[in-house]
Amino acid sequence: MQMFENLPWYSYVILILAIASYAYRYFKIGKKEYDAPDLSEAKFRKSSDSKLDKEQLFALSFYTPISEWWEADSNTLSFLNAKKIQPYLEGWGINTPDGYWELTEYFMKDGRRWYFDFIHQMVQNVPEGQWEELMDEKFGHNERAYRYFKLLRNGEVLDILKQKGILTFDSELELGVAGYDAAILVGQARKAYTGNLISEKDAWKVINFAKELALRHFSSWEEFGKSFALGFALDMRESYNDYKEEVYHIYQQVMENPNSPWNTIDWPQ
Repeated sequence: MQMFENLPWYSYVILILAIASYAYRYFKIGKKEYDAPDLSEAKFRKSSDSKLDKEQLFALSFYTPISEWWEADSNTLSFLNAKKIQPYLEGWGINTPDGYWELTEYFMKDGRRWYFDFIHQMVQNVPEGQWEELMDEKFGHNERAYRYFKLLRNGEVLDILKQKGILTFDSELELGVAGYDAAILVGQARKAYTGNLISEKDAWKVINFAKELALRHFSSWEEFGKSFALGFALDMRESYNDYKEEVYHIYQQVMENPNSPWNTIDWPQ
């Protein structure tokens, strides 16, 4: 206590204010964070200014599980604001027009389908003794390829998605990951447009490509959604486990909530 005895009077005032501030933050803000739900509730936000037609809204809906995590509107081409999505663009290396188009052309031509299609067919049809050699010939030391390989060879990704109630049968792996590629194309086009990297015309060109990709592979939102979830589960590193749990939780709402675009917009027949 002697350390406080010779302090000037105003030091006590500062000390009291500091203690009061800490107490407020602890009990007010801390309680708010403690009481906050662990997982997000999907809101399916809509802008009152949207003038998009049904086909456009259908294609934008591919990205719904992730756009809901971002709390973005479901019926606009723009995606939040340029400042908020800048870290995403930088993280993916698409914060310049050249960077965006390089990755987009990859997702159009090959995407994560390049990994999944080869590895899944190899695991299903080729003797195990040949797997390592074939992986090296096809992918070299590609870290993502070997993550896909690990999750597919030991059935881990299938088990996870069954536990989440997303997949039911082993045969549903045959749906592939084209749904995930289509969703990523849509999401990145929206963000690149918002960041003024591409024009509205080019954004819709990419989104329409994604729409045709999805329509070639799937006949329902259920099929598309399972493919999206499979690609997402394979593509996210273990360090993103909290984010993955959030998106799985939102995915279930996107599938089940009557207000979800997947339940208010029909899949074309």
